[in-house]
Amino acid sequence: MIWLFMVVAWGLTPKCDTAEASPLECVRQYYLQSAQNEAAIEEGLAFLERHQAQLPATLSEAYRAALIVLKARYAFWPQAKMHYLREGLPILDRLVAAHPDHAELRSLRLLSIYYLPFFLGRKDMAREDMRLLTEQLLSGRAFLPERYRRMMTEFLLANAPLEADKRTRLQALYSELKRVERSAR
Repeated sequence: MIWLFMVVAWGLTPKCDTAEASPLECVRQYYLQSAQNEAAIEEGLAFLERHQAQLPATLSEAYRAALIVLKARYAFWPQAKMHYLREGLPILDRLVAAHPDHAELRSLRLLSIYYLPFFLGRKDMAREDMRLLTEQLLSGRAFLPERYRRMMTEFLLANAPLEADKRTRLQALYSELKRVERSAR
């Protein structure tokens, strides 16, 4: 019975083939999978280690930090959760401070801090990230992969405190991104 569980669990472990996707796309896949599958975190960190030379240094560091922050989601003890947050969040903060207009860095930080409890004091930072990402998406300056652009637009529509005109424009952008995504299939 245990053997059957191990076979099933092994089959659920995410893998990325660099013959089919670039190393950066693989890292992005591991990150996205890690929200639903804890095993993707360790797989993603191991992948980052193996392919570090093939990745942009800033994004490699940011995804490593974001994956570490995601470990807090799965940790049981509050001390362990705080440990992972203290390890990953300062790196994301430093990278965003060094590259304030980098949409992918802002997206990673926003997704890492948005759902944190209010007493950690990250709500103003999350609002600022949402404001900047909204401006970048609406002006066409959000240099994100198409899939991320659609997902971030959807996230902002669901969570950002948007003025009516920005909401309308973001909804139009979302509809267009969905249309393009469907036609690409």
